Amino acid sequence: MKNKGVIIILIVILSILVIGLTVFLYMYLTGRMGNSFFTGGFSESENIIFDQIYTEDIKDLEIKSAAGDITFEKSTDENIRVVVYGKDKNNLEVTLKDDNLEVDYSVNHTVFNFGVVLNDIIIYIPENYSNYINIKANYGDIKIIDLENTTINIEEDCGDIELGKIRNAEIDNSYGDIKIDTVLNKCKIKNDCGNIKINNLQIQEESSIESSLGDVKIGNMNDIYVDAKTDLGDLKINTNNRYSETILRIKNSCGDIKIEN
Repeated sequence: MKNKGVIIILIVILSILVIGLTVFLYMYLTGRMGNSFFTGGFSESENIIFDQIYTEDIKDLEIKSAAGDITFEKSTDENIRVVVYGKDKNNLEVTLKDDNLEVDYSVNHTVFNFGVVLNDIIIYIPENYSNYINIKANYGDIKIIDLENTTINIEEDCGDIELGKIRNAEIDNSYGDIKIDTVLNKCKIKNDCGNIKINNLQIQEESSIESSLGDVKIGNMNDIYVDAKTDLGDLKINTNNRYSETILRIKNSCGDIKIEN
């Protein structure tokens, strides 16, 4: 029994250290920590190294980024435009093959190296885009407009994620808040540290939300069954239809679960 207690204490201490280090990296790289902590600090690039318009019918859009924000904005026409800010265009690879567009700026960044540059990626996209968006990012915020016909897959190490109205969302985030306006069909969301908030959940297929540390809050929701559990926190579900064939499973280790519907 004593050994078990020691193991639990060690796990808690290690978890706190990992979360603390992740928070530090995020605060440093996104500018929320004073640059005086290091002599070198960081900067956001104001240099456009890539600007291209694509008239092709893009079926799969893939974005890879090491450090910097990824933003999707409304296109003024029916085309996709890619704009990349950075320091060295030789570290950027943009390829179009079989109607699949990949933007790769995942060159490694060393935190303790002087002069870390955040390379922002902006995608101008039509609101009626109905294919796939895959994003893999290390550090930086991700913000996407309403794309109600789109399936979005995001893997993020450290940063906030904000989505508008989307059809399907699969998100795996290590540190940062996740905010979604509307989910229309299904979602699979996992967040290690940070709050999860969905204003409007109208799922038609079985979905899941998993949180390790942070609150889960859902506003308006359609008539489904919610199977929810929190190990440490409050649980509140206003209405729940146990006869519904559509199930939302929510699991939280530490934090509140609140569904207002």
